[in-house]
Amino acid sequence: MGFDLGRNMLTGSIPNSIGNLTKPTTLYLSSNQLSGHIYRELGRLENLEDLMLYNNTLIGFIPSSIRNLTKLTSLYLDNNQLSGHIPRELGYLVNLDYLYLSYNTLTGSIPKDLGNLTELVGLYLENNQLSGHIPRELGYLVNLESLSLKNNSLTGPIPNSLGNLTKLYELYFGQNQLSGQIS
Repeated sequence: MGFDLGRNMLTGSIPNSIGNLTKPTTLYLSSNQLSGHIYRELGRLENLEDLMLYNNTLIGFIPSSIRNLTKLTSLYLDNNQLSGHIPRELGYLVNLDYLYLSYNTLTGSIPKDLGNLTELVGLYLENNQLSGHIPRELGYLVNLESLSLKNNSLTGPIPNSLGNLTKLYELYFGQNQLSGQIS
């Protein structure tokens, strides 16, 4: 069962009563004009496999209650105005194939907990305001095919552990402040 309200002209905020819908496996609200916060009640949608909220003007933090959505395979929160840190609770979503958080205003470091997402095929964190080092734990993402961290403020060396990503065919690290040798 799914809800597809994407590509409309919906406005306003996502109602927190959406958490009362316990059966949907998909929720598509992308490419609308939705604003406001992503409420923690979204974490009650424990049967969700696909959550698409991209191309809106959502603001605020990604709620830590997202950790309850353990069946998620796709999480698209890109092209919004989300801020704050990437919650380490995303590391509980071990069935994720795709994680899109790009084109927001997320700050802080990349949580090492993302290294738990070993099913991940695509990780997109570009065009934010992320800082700090690239965590070596990203080298645990052995199914990763695409990794984009470009246009942030990341510093330090590229971890040697990324050499474990033998399926990787897209790597975007440009427009950061990385240093050291490429090994």
